[in-house]
Amino acid sequence: MLLRFRFSNFRSFPTEQELSMVAGAINDRAESVFHPSGVDDGVLPVAAIYGANASGKTNVILALRFMRGVVTNSHARWEPDKAIRLEPFAGQSDSPTTFSADFLLDGVRYQYGFSLSPEAVIEEWMYAYPLGKKQTWFARERNKPISFSAKLQGDNRTIERLTRPNSLFLSAAAQNNHEALSAAYSWFSRSLSFVVGARSMTNQRARALYADTDLRQKSARLLSLADLGITDLSIQEAEAKDFAANALSLVPFKIRFLHRIGDTDLPFSVNQESMGTIAFLSLLEPVISALSNGGVVCVDELDHSLHPLLAMQLIRLFSDTKSKSASAQLIFNTHDTNLLNAGVLRRDQIWFTEKGQDGASQLYPLTDFKPRKQENLENGYLQGRYGAIPFLNADWVLKGSHEEEG
Repeated sequence: MLLRFRFSNFRSFPTEQELSMVAGAINDRAESVFHPSGVDDGVLPVAAIYGANASGKTNVILALRFMRGVVTNSHARWEPDKAIRLEPFAGQSDSPTTFSADFLLDGVRYQYGFSLSPEAVIEEWMYAYPLGKKQTWFARERNKPISFSAKLQGDNRTIERLTRPNSLFLSAAAQNNHEALSAAYSWFSRSLSFVVGARSMTNQRARALYADTDLRQKSARLLSLADLGITDLSIQEAEAKDFAANALSLVPFKIRFLHRIGDTDLPFSVNQESMGTIAFLSLLEPVISALSNGGVVCVDELDHSLHPLLAMQLIRLFSDTKSKSASAQLIFNTHDTNLLNAGVLRRDQIWFTEKGQDGASQLYPLTDFKPRKQENLENGYLQGRYGAIPFLNADWVLKGSHEEEG
């Protein structure tokens, strides 16, 4: 379960930003707050990020995805003599890029983070808080021996010698079966999932549906409840002729949607379905996996090709702490202002991104403005009370066009 995520010098964010999933001291929808062992505060199941186009909403999600990629790939896949491909804020290529996450795992809170330059890992650290007491499991600085705690059992020095300057110790430890650190590595590699970019049924997600009967059945039920006209779905291994003739087919799987037409269920292929249906289906595998087994689902533009009522239903599924896994969370960005007054979000679940004249983005919570419980958040946002909206000057546009005509 994610508690906090911090990052700096990534894309449009030059300074440190924090997205917190820790519940604030408010009583909105108290039934939707987790109270897990290992932390004193409540934990939120959902966070929504609003902002103008190009304000940095997507970059928050990409930052967490980038962190996961470094953890999972730096030791196993990065080439030893190649530079680390960072995405720093313009003009800050000489400054380190830093990521840090606080998360809860088996009732213990951890904080893990690292700083990178193009040449090497500058710093890396992991703290554990069993029974609420801080233990520094390891701390790493460039060109210095790693400092290990006696509490971190394992062949630490041997793995340290295997750790390259451009790879993380956590990654090397997991690749070498370090028992104490493998669980933390798995939290990044397995608990974080992302839906970013064009909505489509990827081969990986089709494979998951094909291999997991329970997942496929739950996906079919959700498709049916979504009132898309679909009663069931089937996934089969595709033959060469299937995907050679149709670029939209899944390789090496093909999916068929069963629609009730009169008294008959007729199969429809992917390219016969609407973008809304495909968008919803692309969310189902990560959503159902998280709801069943725990995990964090991060969605760029939740409202992309989705009806607002479907988006609300997904938020309700994650907010129902009684009927789902006690560690499933949803982080998304959106332009759908209907959600602000729909009764599905607490005030401490709403975040904004805003970009200044210098091109630097800021991430901040609605609670900074101390809105009243009954405040019309949608009107307040659209009126610019919380910032994070585009500046529209139609007079300037029209004036410019008139001058050109004159």
